[in-house]
Amino acid sequence: MRTCHYVVLGIEKNASDTDIKKAYRRKALEWHPDKNHHRVEEATKQFAFIAEAYEVLSDPQERAWYDSHRDAILRGDDKSNQSESSAGTTAADLMKYFSSSVYKGFQDNNAGFYAVYRNIFEKLAQEEAEAVANDRYEESTGEVHYTSFGCSTTAYDNNSDSDVKQFYNAWLTFSSQKSFSWCDKYRLSEASDRRVRRAMEKENKKFRDAARKEFNDTVLSLASYVRKRDPRFLAIQEQQKQKQKQIQADLKARIEKEKEALRAKAEKFQEQEWTRVQDDEENESGSENDSEDEFDQEYECIVCDKFFKSERQWKNHERSKRHLKEVEDIRLEMLHEESQLTDEQDVLSGSDLGEQEDAFEVATPVYSGLKSKKKNKKK
Repeated sequence: MRTCHYVVLGIEKNASDTDIKKAYRRKALEWHPDKNHHRVEEATKQFAFIAEAYEVLSDPQERAWYDSHRDAILRGDDKSNQSESSAGTTAADLMKYFSSSVYKGFQDNNAGFYAVYRNIFEKLAQEEAEAVANDRYEESTGEVHYTSFGCSTTAYDNNSDSDVKQFYNAWLTFSSQKSFSWCDKYRLSEASDRRVRRAMEKENKKFRDAARKEFNDTVLSLASYVRKRDPRFLAIQEQQKQKQKQIQADLKARIEKEKEALRAKAEKFQEQEWTRVQDDEENESGSENDSEDEFDQEYECIVCDKFFKSERQWKNHERSKRHLKEVEDIRLEMLHEESQLTDEQDVLSGSDLGEQEDAFEVATPVYSGLKSKKKNKKK
């Protein structure tokens, strides 16, 4: 009789995940071989039981399976529910394989991990082949090819029909081809009439389906149990984890490199002059659509006779080509006018006051004409 996992860890059946973890740490410290030099062999054995108990109970699915089949697993070979020799391997017979006590180490010897589970799965595959040939049930899908479990050197995935991956793919989708006729409760030959016979057949089918479901679930759980502890599968998982980490690291490095390139490009970028100057046409159209009260705004261009809503628009306008051209035109006109006035003053020198007034009246329209020109432009 094996020891219950709950007893090994010293916890109750309704213990929480936290309680299980605390109990495991406490027991592991107590029975660690390095701390038990006076009983190394016993401590090593007990430490293995503690590790196995924690591995099963810390996994929700394995714990649920263990709880529902605890008595059968603990019983092991002590008692078998096999009622007929034609049943072959039953769910009860497989319960003992849900324990690390059935194998010794992961070597390729007869008592090792690979030999023990290779033998049991080969036996199951042989029984399924015989069932397909002789006694398969009505809904059978036909013979299924089951690869060998292999040994420690068998490749996990080499794209062949004999690798470990193919083995687990087949057994993790297992469905028995056996008829489970030995589970019948009633003998049809004893039926008194057709009605009773049909009732017996219906009841017998219920028992067969229940036994088939239990057997399928047990085999599926055993395959999952073995894969979780298979060093070949664990090595592949570690490789995939490292590969995923490398992919994430490469992606992170590439993103960082792209960010550095963008930052360097931004530092070298120089804003062009034309991007800081708004198109003067937009300012003109905005000014023409302004209402009359907008002429009271603070920002005004006297040269162009325009008003702006913000200082930014006003400054942009003053940098515009059209404004600068208008300023240059006015400057040239004023220089021209100044030259004309100077010449006229020289002519009027020594003349009487009446002639000076006439000259002034002649010069005045020149400046007035300039103002009229600006107003006409606005219209």
